[in-house]
Amino acid sequence: MAFRNHIPGNGTGGSICRRGSLPPALTALFLAGLLQITSGCAAARLTQFHNFAQAGTAYTKASQAVLDEAGTAAIEADSLIAQKGRDGLRTPDERRQFIVGENQELRKRLMLLGDIGRHARLLQSYFETLAALADPKAPATLGTAAQGVFDSIGGLSPAIKSASLGGVKIGDHIPQATSFAVQVFKAKALENELKARSKAIERELALQEAAFTVITSTLETDLAVQLQLEETEEVIEPFAAAKDLPKGWAVHREEILRARVAAASSKAAQEAAAKLRESFVALVENRLSEPSIAGIITAINSMLNSTEAIKKATPTQ
Repeated sequence: MAFRNHIPGNGTGGSICRRGSLPPALTALFLAGLLQITSGCAAARLTQFHNFAQAGTAYTKASQAVLDEAGTAAIEADSLIAQKGRDGLRTPDERRQFIVGENQELRKRLMLLGDIGRHARLLQSYFETLAALADPKAPATLGTAAQGVFDSIGGLSPAIKSASLGGVKIGDHIPQATSFAVQVFKAKALENELKARSKAIERELALQEAAFTVITSTLETDLAVQLQLEETEEVIEPFAAAKDLPKGWAVHREEILRARVAAASSKAAQEAAAKLRESFVALVENRLSEPSIAGIITAINSMLNSTEAIKKATPTQ
């Protein structure tokens, strides 16, 4: 069985001070962001928006790796089930109808994962527009740009909210709205934008959180299907058989056991989405601190590390 080899690697460290814990570009980005916060408290109030936009960019890239992994795991688990159940389908028409139906369902799932990724990228664009609006000299056209991005986000949301993965509806897992008030900002265009749309954006971030709550659950299930079959056929049955164990049996056993532990730790994406939403509320209320930014970095690191751990631990042949 060929398992995933396509997700970009990252370091294994979880500390925000370790250069290997994020890909080099993201690490440099965050170091620059933290320098912005510590270089002058007077300016930090507006530069927070730039730092948050950078965190949004990193979240989008890391969450896309999770979406890619979820799509791959869904296809591989479904293919295993199809192969095992093929003998129970007695006629060519039954087999044809079965695989056509399964392909259709997988296409729907992949399209949904793609929409969730596009939703995150649009949120990233919105945060970048907010960062531009933080400049008191920002042109008035930026308000129109923010409205356009927001409208595009809203165009994706209803379908994501009503969609299901593994029989679980995403909309059922949206957390309750957080109550908050927009603070006064020197950049009035920014303040006006936040007053107009920040509560709706908080709901869009809550939708990301709900989506990854469901995605990580189905990812864990799909990986379990693969690993259970792998463990049965290549570890348990060879050991039970009255003949010599195949070469590499012990190594393969370790790979499978480690993969099962990694699969059970795939909830980091959900936690990163929650941290991003909490930090957005803090940003709007003008209380986003250096520890808050560090918390986002740690959450994103965990998401990257969890995805990489699944990739590394999953057996290959």
